Amino acid sequence: MLKYDIPILLVDDEEDILFSYSFALKSAGYKNITTASGGQKALDILEQRAFALIVLDLYMPEIDGNDILDFVMAKYPETPVIIITAADDSQTAVNCLKKGADDYILKPVDSLRFITTIKNILEKEELKRQVESFTEATEASHLKCSSDFSSIVTKESSMFAIFKYIEAVAGGMQPVLICGETGTGKELMAEAVHKASRRKGAFVPVNVADVDDTVFSDTLFGHKKGAFTGADKARRGLLLEASGGTLFLDEVGDISENSQLKLLRFLQEGTFRAMGSDTEEKADVRIVLATNADLDKKVTEGRFRKDLYYRIAIHKLCIPPLRDRKGDIPLLFSHFYKMAGVELGTPEKNFEKAAAGILSSYTFPGNIRELRAIAYDLAARSPNMLTAGDVIAYLESTGRSRGAVSSAVPAGTQFTYSGRFPSLKDMENILISEALKISGGNQSKAAALLGISRQAMNKRVKG
Repeated sequence: MLKYDIPILLVDDEEDILFSYSFALKSAGYKNITTASGGQKALDILEQRAFALIVLDLYMPEIDGNDILDFVMAKYPETPVIIITAADDSQTAVNCLKKGADDYILKPVDSLRFITTIKNILEKEELKRQVESFTEATEASHLKCSSDFSSIVTKESSMFAIFKYIEAVAGGMQPVLICGETGTGKELMAEAVHKASRRKGAFVPVNVADVDDTVFSDTLFGHKKGAFTGADKARRGLLLEASGGTLFLDEVGDISENSQLKLLRFLQEGTFRAMGSDTEEKADVRIVLATNADLDKKVTEGRFRKDLYYRIAIHKLCIPPLRDRKGDIPLLFSHFYKMAGVELGTPEKNFEKAAAGILSSYTFPGNIRELRAIAYDLAARSPNMLTAGDVIAYLESTGRSRGAVSSAVPAGTQFTYSGRFPSLKDMENILISEALKISGGNQSKAAALLGISRQAMNKRVKG
């Protein structure tokens, strides 16, 4: 990022000092400077947006630097903070470092030391970003052609392992079975199999869930003119439409027993007959299948042919649910949120890192499809900067907060109660009381602990 693009927040209760800091930074090439003349103004600004770096005076009236630091560490834990403090109070500055501040500068502030400290910290942050990018690139570099998987947003090792497996089996003609819960991206993975295969024909997807045997046969094999009532002309089936390419059968676990038998016959012999025809035809097509059903269980229960299962599961891969890909949630949310902004005509929309952090605690029973829906809805509802408080309120209003809270509670935690079961309002009051106790009565700190805005906290305390 160029210097003039790096957003820096300067916080001090003295306007002349803010002017001095701002002038020094602008002279050094840093143009995106925001100033806050006091702790309250700083909190108001930080409620709305994040910064690449915060320079914070330690002692200010009403809300001092310690309070601001606590707020930043709770809401923007990855944001570097530089503390400015008096020369005779270096121990307090050291305590701030223990809390999470990155460095401190003693007063009177030397201009060269000021610029050098900021430059060093920003360079360190940039290096950290480059290392993270390199790590992701290293995963991708082990692939023969990472562009085959460019439509799948991930940084998880489990997903890259699947990509490598796809590359290993893509060149053959055996079927590939993709398992995974609804909304995990099975069709995108099937497209990746097709791309990696380098087959020149089309990728043809079809959902075969709950179609009867006649529709299944007509869809795959086609029909001759007069094959049945209403068949006024011949129609090619999808096996021929996908010739030279890949036919993707989604929800194959739901097809009827007769359809299972017909699919097995084609996979074994490589030939088929269009409805109403006695002529055997061949199709040069790779079959990729997907299911969200437990086919092993269906085989055991006699609801899915064992011989067909063994035939389609020669190459089998399972996509992990989103709850097992926590590291991908912020990436996917950012991807969908920006897409939504472009579609809505508001491409400048952005969100706090803490907002994505709140989403990471939700279980996403609908997986990526649900995350996409949430991102689009939040983009339509929210102002330009989406906050963690906005996300919490949205999850509550849409009945999703239970999933977010339950996954955020450490495994093994037990809740005991006697008498009347506590209501949601009771639990809210308990959490507010506990947050205020931990924060020593400081509402800003308590709000940050709970992931809500100060205004929302104040309203709940007064209400």
